Amino acid sequence: MLDISGKIDQQTVAIFGLIASVSEARNLKFFVVGATARDLVLQHGFGIEARRATRDIDLAVQVSNWDEFEALKMGLIKTGSFAKTRMTQRLQYQETMPVDIVPFGAIKEADGTISWPPKHVIRMNILGFEDAYQDAMQIRLSLEPSLEILVASPSSLAALKLLAWNDRAPANTRDAIDLNFITRNYLDAGNNERLHDEHADLLDDDFDYVVTGARLLGRDIANILGVESITVLKKILKEQTREADRYPLVEDMTRAGAGDQFEENLELLKAFKQGVTDITG
Repeated sequence: MLDISGKIDQQTVAIFGLIASVSEARNLKFFVVGATARDLVLQHGFGIEARRATRDIDLAVQVSNWDEFEALKMGLIKTGSFAKTRMTQRLQYQETMPVDIVPFGAIKEADGTISWPPKHVIRMNILGFEDAYQDAMQIRLSLEPSLEILVASPSSLAALKLLAWNDRAPANTRDAIDLNFITRNYLDAGNNERLHDEHADLLDDDFDYVVTGARLLGRDIANILGVESITVLKKILKEQTREADRYPLVEDMTRAGAGDQFEENLELLKAFKQGVTDITG
């Protein structure tokens, strides 16, 4: 368990305390995703601070139907600390913090998406969420009172970011920026010692710390994702690393850094792809 008690602000602890209480009362399971998960694990857990700050909280809740999803929302609203917004997935905590809730699980339709009520016209791809939930990390937010929650691991989060980028680009480049951040810092997020213990074959004469981290990330993701998710992810990596005039994913990964990092980011993405191939063939 990763213990970050005493490292995060009391408002965040209070929000998650209410969410955990309401979810438990309805026998619903949730885990933290998005930039919130990034900050809880990388920044507060390992001291790796992101350049891009998060202004909301992202959750994924396992439900069988929309009634369970609405019951969770209404339960949170009844605490008096949350209010409805115009967006189905969003609540507002005390007029200061947006909380986005994404359902996953049996609610998923045959094509791997959900369609938001009431009109069920707007769709969202939730491919990979169930895999990420199974790999989620347990994190202690508070010792007294005791509060422990599940948070997407860096490897699962990287996979979700890549899949999300594929759905939302070019309108949204944030997913690629977060993917780049996780990839570059992967070894420092509790994975350094694993090189010697589990992946000694990566310690060759051409060893590069960041590139090796990208390859290890690819291996870990390949071991996490199910067949459907990994098939889509491999297709994305193949398309975004093959010889071409432009590399949209690499371009988006480079936007938040120095312009001369393009070639380096392409190398990282190729190492990532190789790591996946190491496991899946």
